Amino acid sequence: MKNLIIGFDPGLNNTGWGIIENLSNSEKYVNHGLISTKKDIPLGQRLNIIYEGVSELFLKYSPESIAVEKIFSNKNPQSTLKLGKARAIIFLVAARFKVEIFEYSPNTVKKNLVGYGHAEKTQIIKMIERFFPGLKALNHDSADALAVAICHSMQKKSKINLFV
Repeated sequence: MKNLIIGFDPGLNNTGWGIIENLSNSEKYVNHGLISTKKDIPLGQRLNIIYEGVSELFLKYSPESIAVEKIFSNKNPQSTLKLGKARAIIFLVAARFKVEIFEYSPNTVKKNLVGYGHAEKTQIIKMIERFFPGLKALNHDSADALAVAICHSMQKKSKINLFV
């Protein structure tokens, strides 16, 4: 059985996703992409697009767990609310598929991946490219999603090593 982790970087405009396989001593890249919605369509339809996209990923890959970036407060409360709605859709799909959810703050993800909690987006992309040489078409949203999946894989391994 494959030990697949889907990482999500939720957003109403773009929800980045990245899938890795957690191996005993490394991570194997599986796939990444975006679920995008257009700003000019009603909110309910946008949330349904995210719901259908996330559901398709769960049906296709049958992940063991998902990792999601925690919400941080934006200066604009409306942006935070929209982000929360996109996250809620991901949590709903995970619950319907009975897949365990793990949350990590952006600083924790950056610290695990780069070694510095305030790393820039470009540093995250460069580190992802080091993990998975030859990776193409990586944007910020899917890079963040892969980063949160890798963070979960690392956290999972460190907890396993505590009990060995």
